[in-house]
Amino acid sequence: MSAGNRWDWACDELLSFNLIRGRSVDDVLRCYGADPSQARTLRRRESDEAFGPPHDKGTVLRAGRAGDWSFCMETWWFPAGSDLVLLRRLSEGTDAIHYFRNLKGGRSVRHVRDGRTMESFELGMEPLAEEETPLGLHRAFEQLAAQRAYGDDGYDEIWCVLSEVTGVPLDTTLVNGPLPTLMLPPGTNTHRSGEYEPSAPATGRPGLGPRIGELPSG
Repeated sequence: MSAGNRWDWACDELLSFNLIRGRSVDDVLRCYGADPSQARTLRRRESDEAFGPPHDKGTVLRAGRAGDWSFCMETWWFPAGSDLVLLRRLSEGTDAIHYFRNLKGGRSVRHVRDGRTMESFELGMEPLAEEETPLGLHRAFEQLAAQRAYGDDGYDEIWCVLSEVTGVPLDTTLVNGPLPTLMLPPGTNTHRSGEYEPSAPATGRPGLGPRIGELPSG
């Protein structure tokens, strides 16, 4: 399988993806305000057929687990995964990594630990400063991007880094394979159309990568 094919699933115009250490898939879905008992095990193509347009029905959650990490991805509209309250809940007592691609093509990564932002950056942007962070996501991304010289797209590099850090093979085989899937209606629980308010770094120091005041809602 070519490197490009491994990450085909991540090329959607709008994508919210969360990785959470140590939580079960059911627990992750409950954090989103969903009822795990309503989930159906579907492949990505089956999910698109079952929950396709119109987009005003909400957002489709597809969740899975590999090793110590669970993940939950959203496509379609009204992504809930960037919500501040949700990320605090997901990261309570553990780590959560959030990836967001908006409709304008902007892509951002944020590491949240126990409700606090440890690291955040936008792909293709120069960091404000390089400091040691718990997972070192930006440093690893820049090092891999420099070695491979794939240009400024960054798809391969960021998913390689996230796969290596978490031990989860975030490729098309896993993400487009059979996963618990359900529709989360608009307005569910803490859902606020992709808003994300900044939280202070746990270290109290500036410069943990580029600060993101608010993730774009598209």
